[in-house]
Formats: sequence, C-alpha cells, structure tokens
Amino acid sequence: MTHRYLKSLLTDPPSPLIPVTWIAIHIRRGDFLTFFKIDTSLEYLTSSMNHYRRKYINVRFLIASDDKPYAKKTLGDQTDVFITPDGFFSGDDLAAVALCDHTVVTAGSYGWWAAWLAGGDVIHDLNYPVGFQNCLHEHYFPPWFVFPQNSSSQTNP
Repeated sequence: MTHRYLKSLLTDPPSPLIPVTWIAIHIRRGDFLTFFKIDTSLEYLTSSMNHYRRKYINVRFLIASDDKPYAKKTLGDQTDVFITPDGFFSGDDLAAVALCDHTVVTAGSYGWWAAWLAGGDVIHDLNYPVGFQNCLHEHYFPPWFVFPQNSSSQTNP
C-alpha cells in the first residue's frame, strides 16, 4: 500500500463511514524544556485546535510527542483527540502524522518534517526559533505555514 492510498482511506473512507479531517499535532518538550528553557503553552495548542475545528468538519487530532504523559494529561480527555501509542518510536510517530491532512507544530526539525510530509495547512508556534539560535524567521518558516493567531509560548523559570 502506498502512502497516498492509506491517507485516502483515513480522509475519505468507504461507505458508510463518514469522512474525517485528520490534524497532526507534534508536541516537542524534552530537551526544549532543559536546553532552550521554553515550553509551548496549552493556550497555543488549544487555539490552534479550535482554528481547525472552525475551518473543517469532523476533525480528529492525532498527537505525537516526546512527552506522551504530558499530552495525555493536558489534551487526552477530549473526544476528538488521539495520542499515538506509548510503544511507538519516533519513526512510528512520524509515519502516523504524515498520514494526516494538516498539522500543528511546536518546534524542531521533527515537527517541521512531519508537517512537510503531511502537507496541507501548518500552524507553527511563532516563538521558535529562539533568539540565540541565530536563525532568521524567513529561513525557518516556509511560505506554506499559516499563522491564524499569535503564539503564546512560555519561558520556563
């Protein structure tokens, strides 16, 4: 089976199933909490999710993260949210989110590539890259990223 075929089964399933718009969410925390001292806020994630809920019908979110306990604790109780299994490794997570239609990303190259592979609209936290990375925003953000609202990352104390 090809990537395109699997993606078509998720987004336009055979009758009597209802078509679904799958939104990937990649939440990177790990070394970003300790090295960059930055954590993407729940408000950013929630507002991004609400943007897609308003824009599309029958939306489902698939979350991949290096901190699945955090994802489960903060977003796992929502009925339209699915979190990749604990047994998934980073490659499994990447394959799963690449099947989605659109993406919400926090930071890092993994989320960027997940968004590129999935295609569609990409919402990215504008607080990345951080200042000391010496990376220009126009080099970091491709023109196919969308920014429906300001980001709201928080700097850790």
